[in-house]
Amino acid sequence: NTPLQVVPEIAYPCTEIKKKNPLRILYYKNKISVEIAHFLTDGGGALAFFRNLIEKYLDLKYFGMEKKSENREIKHIEYTDLYTKYMKKVNKEKTVKRAFHLPLKILEKGQYHITTGEIDVESLKEESKKYGTTIGKYLLSVYFKILLDRYSQAKNPIVIGVPVDLRKIFEETTYRNFFINITPSVDASLGAYSLSEIITYLDNYFALKITKKEFYKSIYKAMNPMQNIIIKSVPYLIKRMFFPFIFDYYGERGYTTGFSNLGIFKVNKKYEKYLKGFRFLPPPSKRCKIKMGVISDCNKVYVNFGNLTANYDIERDFFVYLRKRGIKSKIITNYF
Repeated sequence: NTPLQVVPEIAYPCTEIKKKNPLRILYYKNKISVEIAHFLTDGGGALAFFRNLIEKYLDLKYFGMEKKSENREIKHIEYTDLYTKYMKKVNKEKTVKRAFHLPLKILEKGQYHITTGEIDVESLKEESKKYGTTIGKYLLSVYFKILLDRYSQAKNPIVIGVPVDLRKIFEETTYRNFFINITPSVDASLGAYSLSEIITYLDNYFALKITKKEFYKSIYKAMNPMQNIIIKSVPYLIKRMFFPFIFDYYGERGYTTGFSNLGIFKVNKKYEKYLKGFRFLPPPSKRCKIKMGVISDCNKVYVNFGNLTANYDIERDFFVYLRKRGIKSKIITNYF
């Protein structure tokens, strides 16, 4: 019930989100940003909200004097709980209990370092086609390759949490969270991996995991009725004190890092000339110290690393790897 406010951006991104203020609309010069707490929605819901906000803003700024009939309302999307709708009792999903974690020291609280690489979409498309894969899967494979090469002595598996938008799988629309993390993992102790081997593994893993039947398992694990009854019975103050630690221990303990790909950001043709580029910043977490977020438009792919440390070797290795294959990146940071 709190009215939305538009405020200047004065701090590091993703560091001021609080329970009382879970949705922030920010501006800095000619940049518009939205920061949304994950308990409100996921990347898919945030993207739908942001698209509506941008188009409404451009309507008011550039098209307000046109025919009144062109004035439009923000598209109505239900805030529906689809997890409950599709929850059925099945065997629980089994996931990796303990993943390798990056041995890096975290920055002081309130800092979040961002590295963005702007890449020509055609160069990535051409390279991906050589391996018979998509741009998203190619970038994920390169990320795995960089981590495996740098941490070849890792004792626990390298696991990348990859959120999948269930709206597409179940052909539904909602502003509420409706995603499941899948967890491709590679064991570095088995030896060096080529990029082709990683792509083949991901092709097979995705084919097995991204199905309705498999997601029923994940939904049941997340929405187990007995588990929810216990959670609801715990007083709020106790939840507030202990649940962040429980989530960190049982949730992100199983991930090395995260890779989120929102795909192509599409708007009505008439708005395109006003938009110069995009960013999608993954939420910071102490356990997964570095994460990657990807978003595209028709011309460029924007690869964004969020980093809670002062070590940028992974980002550097990633963009150097692409460069050696003829894929150039324009690098932009908020720390140099």
